[in-house]
Amino acid sequence: MQFWQPIQTEEVKTLYISYSRMSTYLKCPYQHWLRYVRRLEKRSPERPLYFGTDFHKLLELRNDPEALKEAKQVIKDTYYELPASQQGILGENYIEDLFTIFKDYRRLYKDVRQPQVTEKEFELEVGRSNGEPIVFVGKIDELYLMKRQGVKYITIGEHKTFSNKPSADLLVMNTQKCLYAKAAYLLKGVLPDKVKWDYIKSTPAAEPIWLEKTKRFSEAASTKITPMSWRRACKKRDILDPEILHKGDRYKDNVSEFFFQVDLPIDPKMVDVIWDGYLYTAQNIIRCGSDNKTHNVTRDCSWCSYHDICYAEMTGGDVEYTIAKDFVEKE
Repeated sequence: MQFWQPIQTEEVKTLYISYSRMSTYLKCPYQHWLRYVRRLEKRSPERPLYFGTDFHKLLELRNDPEALKEAKQVIKDTYYELPASQQGILGENYIEDLFTIFKDYRRLYKDVRQPQVTEKEFELEVGRSNGEPIVFVGKIDELYLMKRQGVKYITIGEHKTFSNKPSADLLVMNTQKCLYAKAAYLLKGVLPDKVKWDYIKSTPAAEPIWLEKTKRFSEAASTKITPMSWRRACKKRDILDPEILHKGDRYKDNVSEFFFQVDLPIDPKMVDVIWDGYLYTAQNIIRCGSDNKTHNVTRDCSWCSYHDICYAEMTGGDVEYTIAKDFVEKE
């Protein structure tokens, strides 16, 4: 494969391959075909993706009060314009949950160093296959640019939302961080030495139970309460007593179950291995992606957006009816 070959003047088909596209193809070629060739997407919103998109927008604008205020209003308007059935999928408390989690996040990390670059989109031509340009596309959430004793250093930052806390293996052995490190190198000429993972749980911490008989909060042990949610409950009941407010500190160890950040080193050798794999897979997608409908049926299918299509196929259902009812074709 030839890298950095200039695009010729004749009209050619450019193939855009993101980390998501590559991982989808490797996970299940049929899922790739439905998503990127037939270009189907669910009519109804999926809460994890919807929440992640909205939270990313809030994070992007967190240092611009006016833009942040406008973005919040747009998010609210968009939610309330959804059909009632789709609002139900997201949850009737979706807006309150989103803004509560964002408020807790800002309070928790108010003194943490901010990145110089956010939401860095990239389109990098990385080679050609049969005359077709291969363009690596994506968006790096954050770039931290530093210089020490004349030497430049870069840390990439990635925001992730979660329902279940990720394992250490997932954070260390991670394809996306390596591909985005390579993208940062191609953009800035410096290979990042660290990745900063920033994980946010997509459900807010619970508030303590109010004991009506004794007019106080239960102080029972719980992993679902944080100091922020304790103080939030106090505020709702106009409790200002410092002694009561500070009782919420007993739940400080729970914070990492809802928010955690960790810096991990990036191994240049691993970046090279993952990058070679990306280029190899890109060639496979060019050669076979438009025709490869291999069904990789595993327990992960229950989480797939296209589960209902495959289920209809394998149980004698009406596939095209399922598609027409639950999916739309992207332009």
